[in-house]
Amino acid sequence: MDKKIWIDKNLLRSSAFRSLKKWSMLVYLDFLRKRQMERVKLAKRSDEWVIKNNGEIVYPYSEAEYRGIDRSKFRDAIDELIEKGFLDIAHQGSGGRSGDMSRYFIDNRWEKYGTPAFCPASNPRQKDARKGRGWSVFHANKKQNSGNKIDT
Repeated sequence: MDKKIWIDKNLLRSSAFRSLKKWSMLVYLDFLRKRQMERVKLAKRSDEWVIKNNGEIVYPYSEAEYRGIDRSKFRDAIDELIEKGFLDIAHQGSGGRSGDMSRYFIDNRWEKYGTPAFCPASNPRQKDARKGRGWSVFHANKKQNSGNKIDT
């Protein structure tokens, strides 16, 4: 496995890249580290490099936490990278212990970010719209009910 990350000069100069927050930039560099590049021979042209594992790149929350990025910062970084055209979701995992992790592909929509030609993500991350479930609701109810006790 190659230990180099190749970054396009145009990427470094782009307004989209320069507008990224710190955690988004670090997460994006991790995605670039995870991609596997492959040389493709083209007829009558020079070789071209393509991402061999595009659409199959996995970056779970547990790995982000191991790297020092808390869950909310990681989620916000993924959202920003999708919004600005650096990533897209190939498959949205169900999360939890099921082992069904989200798979991402690295996109180049960022090249047109801030112009009328920019296209939003075709498959943005689905927000968890479940209400009344989970530990946060349990603790919110517990906190709310603890103030209602009347001593007799």
